[in-house]
Amino acid sequence: MVAAVGGRNSQFFVRSVDEPEPTAEVTQFVTRTVFNYPSDEAQVSQFYVRSVDEPEPPAQVSQMLVRAIVRGHTENPRIRAWTFTLDGHDFYVIRLADILTLVYDTYSEQWMDWQDFTHTYWRPNIGTTWIGASALAQNFGSSVVCGDDTWGLLWFLDPNQPFDEHPDDSHPEQQVYFERITMGQVPMRGRENLPCYAAWLTTDMGDPAYDGAGVRLEISDDAGVTFDDMGTVVVVTGAAYPELSWYSLGQIEAPGRLFKIVDDGAIARIDGLEMNDPDDT
Repeated sequence: MVAAVGGRNSQFFVRSVDEPEPTAEVTQFVTRTVFNYPSDEAQVSQFYVRSVDEPEPPAQVSQMLVRAIVRGHTENPRIRAWTFTLDGHDFYVIRLADILTLVYDTYSEQWMDWQDFTHTYWRPNIGTTWIGASALAQNFGSSVVCGDDTWGLLWFLDPNQPFDEHPDDSHPEQQVYFERITMGQVPMRGRENLPCYAAWLTTDMGDPAYDGAGVRLEISDDAGVTFDDMGTVVVVTGAAYPELSWYSLGQIEAPGRLFKIVDDGAIARIDGLEMNDPDDT
């Protein structure tokens, strides 16, 4: 999708007839640009010089042509809402312009924030569950098709695929693994404090999306204003260990502690996060 914002054509022509001097010259310069915001740069340039039979000095014709067509995403102030069913869950999607995409899962009754790449929103802005597309679902993972308003593409959603395919056809081998973030809280009130000796995660193990995928724990003691990185545990293919655990996590004071689990393809399911404290709760 290309929106024409501006285009310019310029031409300069000088011709000399029946004169030995000066040299007859024809010059032409044409610039055309079609772009839509934002764009980094896309350029195609062509330059050639052609000589026409003429006694000394020779006549010269030069032409330079530059065309640029850039694909980007224009500002979109609209709010879009649509629904789909995937992996036994009914989802309600609200795309808040180019700011945020909120997704509600009717099964878990939870709101989620969906993003992709470096965007703060999820690129699909409309979609549906394609009834009767069972043959396509076998190849693409589901019959849910959605439209991407940034790249002008149609995508199928696959619940078992841990990465986003690259939208640029020139990089079909590049797989962009997306992060999945889950948070839990231990509230504290008053002047009490609670030592946190360890925290461990119960989940499926041994089947990471790629070698080197891991699970990172971050904690916040100021209601999510800042987070401290407690380290990443790499999940090894075919192994149930190392255990997803983190030790010596300090003291929890009011207002409490937020635990953030960040996964980039290491696990597919979380059963629970437990904390080891003096009461072993």
